[in-house]
Amino acid sequence: MRKYNVLDQIQINYPQFSVREKEIANFVLENKGSILNINIKDLAVKTNSSTSTVTRFCKKIECSSFMEFKVMLNRELEGAKDHKNSFGKVESFYQQVVDSTVSLIDRDQVTTVVQMIKEAEKILVFGIGSSGLTALELKYRLMRMGLIVDAVIDPHMMLMGSSLAGEKDLVICISNSGNTEEIIKAAGIARQNGGKIVSITNHDHTPLTNLSEEVLFTSSTKILNDDQFINSQLSILYVLDVISLLLLEDEDLRAKRDKTLNVIHAMREEGQ
Repeated sequence: MRKYNVLDQIQINYPQFSVREKEIANFVLENKGSILNINIKDLAVKTNSSTSTVTRFCKKIECSSFMEFKVMLNRELEGAKDHKNSFGKVESFYQQVVDSTVSLIDRDQVTTVVQMIKEAEKILVFGIGSSGLTALELKYRLMRMGLIVDAVIDPHMMLMGSSLAGEKDLVICISNSGNTEEIIKAAGIARQNGGKIVSITNHDHTPLTNLSEEVLFTSSTKILNDDQFINSQLSILYVLDVISLLLLEDEDLRAKRDKTLNVIHAMREEGQ
């Protein structure tokens, strides 16, 4: 049974492709709408590879042949909308990213991560740049539930926090690429100290996933092939929403969340 669709397979396995296979992957992502009209020899020429390399690429993404690859890709693209204005494009982009993330999510792994969050004595969330903003969002959500958590977006502070992480602590690393050097170093230190590592990322077979006990894969915006769409955190926020709702099924966490929200609402009313 196929676990992911072909575009998701390309995203997840991209780090372990050979140089030529990456050229094929890039060409497919940039020209996916016209692949149906290309034969295997044409694709080999356009990507400076060979027909045997194209075949190996197809097998790495769980397609038995180039023909099956084209058929599967065409099925995935049939439902895609072609919008000419920005409003329609954003609607289509959001739908594609969410649908792709849904197909990538392993529900058992999400359930495991939720349990790890509940059992952790202390939680550290690492992220840099846009992922740092997402780390802060997760921190505020977990804080409202009464959990001991901090978001760390400075590399030096990551190293300090990791050096103090223990066996009862959980480190959640947010990195689209899985190759963010500062996060990898900090996660490595935390793991050496016995801390548990969870990563939220786009790719498998990376230094970050190799360090992680659990990995939650999210969709990359590269599947959209539009450089103007810059929301690299949409798929991660979707996963955070799922995690948040699962956590709030716990009556104690929900009661604490309601208590913190009531305090804020009361303060606002007093200020009016």
